[in-house]
Order: sequence, then C-alpha cells, then structure tokens
Amino acid sequence: MILATTFGTIPSAPQLRRVRREEVSRPAFDKPDPYAQLMACWADYMRVDDRDLGSRGMKLASDAEEDRDVHAQQRIADLRMGETVNAMVDSLTMQHRWAIYKSQGIASAWRFPNARYEDVLTDARDDLEKKLRNNVATRLQFS
Repeated sequence: MILATTFGTIPSAPQLRRVRREEVSRPAFDKPDPYAQLMACWADYMRVDDRDLGSRGMKLASDAEEDRDVHAQQRIADLRMGETVNAMVDSLTMQHRWAIYKSQGIASAWRFPNARYEDVLTDARDDLEKKLRNNVATRLQFS
C-alpha cells in the first residue's frame, strides 16, 4: 500500500501492433563511387616505390610456392587496376592530365595560369570517366 501511494499508479504498457512489410524501411545500400575507387587504385599505383628492381625480390618458378595471402593478392589486383587507369590518364590532354594529378595529390602545382582549375578538372573527369567506362578492364566497376 505504501509503495502504491509513493509512486502513484503505474500506466499500462502501450499496445503493440504488427507492422506490414511495406512499412519497414530497408537500410539503403550506398554503392561506392566506381570513379573514386579507380582513382584510389591509381593514386596507390602512382605512389608505389618501384626503385627496387633487383634480383632480391625475384623468385624462380621452382621456388615459388602457392601463396594464399588474400591481402597481397588484392594489393596486386589494385596495382594492376591502377596501371590500367594510368594508361587512360596518360591518353588525356596535358591540361586534363595535370588537373587529375592535382586532384589526387600527385602534383601540387597548377601549371596553367590561363585556365581555371575547377573547369578543367570537371572536363578532365568527364573525359576520363568516359574512357574508363569504355575500357575492357575497368567497365565492370561501373555496372
């Protein structure tokens, strides 16, 4: 009795109802931007230290064992994709190439004082994306 007078009356539990399937919101899957992924692979490819081309890193075919390191295999696949993107970037005009370099942090200076960087970057991205969509190795990223 004392407990009921101290806390007052306890309200009843809210009524629950079954929710229809259509009313439940599904979590939205944000598909990553394929252009951004390809540019990340290209930036990694451009920053790789490839000065050590000696025989220390080479293996003979008989010495090679089955490597199952998935991280190393993914790194190799990303570098190959970066090499493909590099070929597409190299096929752009000089202004477009420098705009892409500057946007990814490969180059820090803008060498074209008569051109506006933002406009050239927009055109360069459009041209590069068109080439990447048409390339055999990179078109699957956009599907």
